[in-house]
Amino acid sequence: MAPLTSWLPVRSNQAFDFVVKIVGAPASGLAQGWTRIARSLARQGLSVMTQTGRLNGRFGEYVLDIRLATRPFYSMGHGCDVLVYLGKAVPDCRRFGLQPGSLLLWDPSSDPRSYPMLPSGVVAYPVPFKALSIQSREELDGKGCAALGALLHVLGISEDTLHEWAASVSAPRSFASGVAFARDEIEKRDAYSIPSVRPDGRSGLLLSCEQAILLGYGVSACQCRTGCEIDLVTSPARWTAQHLSLAGPMVSLLASDGYPGMQVYRGPQGKVLALLRGNNSAMASCLKAFRSPTIFVAADVPDVIRLVKAGHHLIRNGLSDGVGVLIEDGLASRQQSIDTWTLADWIRPRNSFDPDRDGLAQSDAQNTMIEREGDAEADIGFVAWGTVQGVVRDAVALCGSFGLNVAGLYPRRIMPFHHEDLESFAKTVARLVIVESSWTQGYWKWIRPPFSCDYATLTPPQGRPLTPMDIFLREGLGAV
Repeated sequence: MAPLTSWLPVRSNQAFDFVVKIVGAPASGLAQGWTRIARSLARQGLSVMTQTGRLNGRFGEYVLDIRLATRPFYSMGHGCDVLVYLGKAVPDCRRFGLQPGSLLLWDPSSDPRSYPMLPSGVVAYPVPFKALSIQSREELDGKGCAALGALLHVLGISEDTLHEWAASVSAPRSFASGVAFARDEIEKRDAYSIPSVRPDGRSGLLLSCEQAILLGYGVSACQCRTGCEIDLVTSPARWTAQHLSLAGPMVSLLASDGYPGMQVYRGPQGKVLALLRGNNSAMASCLKAFRSPTIFVAADVPDVIRLVKAGHHLIRNGLSDGVGVLIEDGLASRQQSIDTWTLADWIRPRNSFDPDRDGLAQSDAQNTMIEREGDAEADIGFVAWGTVQGVVRDAVALCGSFGLNVAGLYPRRIMPFHHEDLESFAKTVARLVIVESSWTQGYWKWIRPPFSCDYATLTPPQGRPLTPMDIFLREGLGAV
């Protein structure tokens, strides 16, 4: 939800929430080094979310999106607090959501005409990333690592920590050169200082989508009971390694010649499937062997664990003959931190279930299948599935901060769908808005026929994902 600081001095009680974009081909070599650094930040209790992709579809520039915060969040955010541009051309700052208070680090050419046209209030620093990598004799990966070093220094990481992290990247000398240049040449402001440890001392795990899938299967097969929760809280890394090892032999990864690019993870007996990068036809084909499948849509990386575990619960209790957990494209390329205490609560065994309500305990039905937030009686109610749920959650928080009465409903199951939940929600809002994900715009088609209330739909702008600001600026919210 950037930018929030506008380069004002940080206060000790100020919430920290930053969106960073590293753009350009050299950023593609940062994935491994950044993952280790992000894992360290998560252990300190910071919320971390990263996603790789390309601008403007498959053929645009490579981009590594990073969001860091001192509180839990649900989406990649919007806007940009810090842009690190590694491309050869002059960056077009309008494409990245730079606003007053944002920071630009870029590698200019010797031609003064190559300096970018900056929006008012954006602070820009030229940094010779390429020259630093050449001086360090690490040209292959050096430019990206020099940029990462400069960025982390600007974000206020201590010198000792940066020296320790240098060993994590593929071009450590370039990384150190970037740190040194930023230390000597960039006028760093306190607003871009990452806090150290969260006051409550709770730590987090950083998980990729694939790890979350495997942990979902591992947790479902684990017999440790309460000992498992204790081990998770006391030694998260060891707990993760043990459950990934447990899942490895029991999970198969399938691919289809008929649907190239799609991946299907299948557990024992093949009754719980996690499906990635597939369209509606491909996913329907994978589930056609089941007479009456249950289909979930994951909202984020931690949600994958919950839904795979919920699927096994349904199978064990004979309440479904097959379960599919759908994972959208954007989620498949994402990493996200999760608080270890929260995860420990999720993996706790639930001994009771209600056969008339999805076979889950009431608490599980509320926390896993469908959630509601916001005002009990709202002017506008949003309903969302999949990764766009996170965007809507952030938008609801944004609207609430302006005194707007809004609410959100977040179903995770699309088949079979309890229409009475949606009907009940519709009765509590003056206007109902169905928000669709960017890649299918089709979940509503699966559940719409029996629904009787009037509604509007909101889909992403053409060529880019939906953001919280898109929702906020709708008529009746932030528009004028």
